[in-house]
Amino acid sequence: MEPEESSSPTKKPLDPLVKTALSISVGLIVITVIGMILTAPDRSIPPYSVMAQAGDIVTVSVPPGTTDTEIEALLVRLRAIRSEGREFQRLKIKPTTPKEPNARYDRLTIYIMANPGLAEDAVLHDYLAGNDPTAKASFERGVRGLYHLTPQTEFAAVGFVPGDARSWTGQTPTRRVLFEERLDGK
Repeated sequence: MEPEESSSPTKKPLDPLVKTALSISVGLIVITVIGMILTAPDRSIPPYSVMAQAGDIVTVSVPPGTTDTEIEALLVRLRAIRSEGREFQRLKIKPTTPKEPNARYDRLTIYIMANPGLAEDAVLHDYLAGNDPTAKASFERGVRGLYHLTPQTEFAAVGFVPGDARSWTGQTPTRRVLFEERLDGK
């Protein structure tokens, strides 16, 4: 008679090398997931890139599909940064008034553009030079949001606001003042 075979084979214990490799793999996955959570970008504002800066004038590019609500969120974030001490270098903006060490961002104007081509350095310089009326009009049509800061005032609007922002009071479907505040030297 033949010995009876058991229906289940005996399990061999895992090799110590396999156990070590599995432990390292699981540990790396856990570290990666935790790192991704801790370094995740702020999803409350749209992704943006600082494209050009000429003195205290800055252009920021957002994706073309960015909604007005997302533009508003970015403008509100700029306001929060101002109220926390004007530390705009967190946004990768170079100091706009570097000769004033205690007020490196005394004056700042940010144009938020959804067309990255209109946010480029050469386009900003052409707009500021004002030599080409077509280029100026194209730039102004491309502005999705405006943030203007001086030592005395803070202003933000969705859309382009022509001329001196403080003298413009109109509202249209494409231009809307989000906030306008007197800072009284703060």
